[in-house]
Amino acid sequence: MTKIHSGVLFASILVGCSSDAPPGASVGVDKTLPDSPLAQLQDVSLIRAGDSFTLAGYDSVSGLVHWARLALDGTLTQETSFAFAPQPVVGPVFAATKKTNPGDQLVALAFVNSATVSGGYDLVATVHTLGAAAPAAPIVLAPPLPAGTDPSTVQLAAGAAASGNFGYVAWGIRVTGINISYLLLPADAITTAAPSKFFDDAQVPQWDCLAPQGRSTGFSFGAITPNPSFATSDFQTVEVDESGLPTIMTYQLQVEVVNCQIVGSPTPAGNYFMAFQGTENGAIAIDFATYYPPVDPLTQVGTVTTQHPVMSSALFGGPLSMPRAAWASSAGGDVVIGLERKSGPEVVRYTYNAIRHGSTLKLRSVNGHAGPLAAWVGDDAVYATYTDQVKSGSITATKRYFMRIDSPASLP
Repeated sequence: MTKIHSGVLFASILVGCSSDAPPGASVGVDKTLPDSPLAQLQDVSLIRAGDSFTLAGYDSVSGLVHWARLALDGTLTQETSFAFAPQPVVGPVFAATKKTNPGDQLVALAFVNSATVSGGYDLVATVHTLGAAAPAAPIVLAPPLPAGTDPSTVQLAAGAAASGNFGYVAWGIRVTGINISYLLLPADAITTAAPSKFFDDAQVPQWDCLAPQGRSTGFSFGAITPNPSFATSDFQTVEVDESGLPTIMTYQLQVEVVNCQIVGSPTPAGNYFMAFQGTENGAIAIDFATYYPPVDPLTQVGTVTTQHPVMSSALFGGPLSMPRAAWASSAGGDVVIGLERKSGPEVVRYTYNAIRHGSTLKLRSVNGHAGPLAAWVGDDAVYATYTDQVKSGSITATKRYFMRIDSPASLP
């Protein structure tokens, strides 16, 4: 039985459909990208920047960054590459910004051995403009991390405003009392601004799982902090609009998030949906939570409702076989969750109170060897890309797919 955690009662009961009902989503675009070094990379970033995406990845063997622009219909253009130097210690991660047109610059960001502090690390940005023969010289964005910093405690995230006009980078050392910092990145990543801080410096909690989060305007990133009063997790995000104005949000979950597995995105109605691996009393599951803002912000607070267990680990053969929740999006009052699975990604849909609504949509994989999934959640659809290992006799080829997943507001 699903256990519902909620602080406030809220409205609108929806009727669930049986498992033989129509799928809760459909594929609007399904394209195999042209074979290329970029398409063959397992891990890529899919960054909405203007009217297209930036697709970028790093080949650690060759030391090359590969990137291109990717239209909403899956047309890949202007693919290029450059050498990333010096050798990254943490990263690289990727942002996009505007030189002449939205998204026409890629910013590759990494911590490297510091040029000024022995044993420290510099945060460097390497900017490449479409059409340029080579990237600009690396720029040091912030004071170096101190000597003796353990690189395994350093976390780094990046992305772009959906407009493609500016990017961002966020970083921190996962040590008690050390804050998460972030910078907005204009053209050429040349900024005179001091880094902003995520938490109040006087009350920096233990944090983990720094990562970009979904937002169809501006940008967002988040982290997980423990709630010691209840042995649960808080999901904390900063949402920055196109003017650069930040809004800090805290979503108090009623389970503990595990394995740093959490994704979130706002809905067109102003709500916020989250999907994650959650555990309570030893029971681990793929769960979701919904946030509904108050009717009157001056006298009321918003409501976060956690559903657990939604998809128990037993459904996947145990905790070690659980998939990653790759996105959470809205469809009317429903919650749509994309699951990254080796057999092929799956899309499931639930009513707000965790009743299955429609059957599972399974995305294609020829031989059941799909790779990591990158997704971007928009107001109208979810865009996703992943690799597939296609075997033919003794030959295995890597294919990369790009898809648009549509979820109607209501199902039959």
